[in-house]
Amino acid sequence: MRSTTRLSDLPATYRKALKTWRPVILYFANEHCPACEFAGPVFREVAEPYRLRANIYMLNTSQSPRHPLVTGTPTVLFYKNGKLVKKLKGIGTEETLAADFARHIGRTRAPVVRQKPRHDLGWLRRTLRNLCTSPRAQSLRHHSISM
Repeated sequence: MRSTTRLSDLPATYRKALKTWRPVILYFANEHCPACEFAGPVFREVAEPYRLRANIYMLNTSQSPRHPLVTGTPTVLFYKNGKLVKKLKGIGTEETLAADFARHIGRTRAPVVRQKPRHDLGWLRRTLRNLCTSPRAQSLRHHSISM
């Protein structure tokens, strides 16, 4: 694994996919690869529980732009915050692949984003304070008449 590969060295397709707070897993396979025929269903089964916590892409090497770290298939690349954290040549066993998913994805959460308040409480309080209800209106009317 070359750690010198920078995000700017990747094709635009990969740069766009890696600009996220979520972990990204890229699985590279080829339809003419016998190992990929075995690894594809295993990868899908292991990846399914993590699909809501990570961006998982299954890519065909003959139809995707060339990735500089992929020299053979199947290859799995684990990215976090746009940086490569693990490269697998082949997928290993189902257990080791599941352990890698658990280690690199784990329990991810979206970053906390402070939202603007949906209501202007100051405006609402001023409006309610000046709101003229019918009992108050009658008392104000009687008060203004008597003056």
